[in-house]
Amino acid sequence: MAATNVTAGDVAAAIAAVLGDESELGSKVTSATSLEGDLCFDSVDVAALAVVLRDRYGPGVDLARYVAGLDIDEIIGLTVGHVAAYVNGCLVAPGGPRAAGAVDRR
Repeated sequence: MAATNVTAGDVAAAIAAVLGDESELGSKVTSATSLEGDLCFDSVDVAALAVVLRDRYGPGVDLARYVAGLDIDEIIGLTVGHVAAYVNGCLVAPGGPRAAGAVDRR
């Protein structure tokens, strides 16, 4: 399992792995980059990102389950920074990120 300080750059690298564009994409993605609006992610892309993140950070990181619990506006507004905060919350909080308050944006 990796360190508990997952950055937007780490998530960008995972996104690049999903999209198959490891050379250029990582430098263009910031914490404010939205998955849906900026990267045109669909549910298949989110599921693929979930697999990459789980493989890198362990089974406690379940992005697909997390996204399934969001409302539509939260999904549309989901950014690379939110994903990084979610992963960090999973790695430090036994009850997950909502238990730690890491990514609850409501």
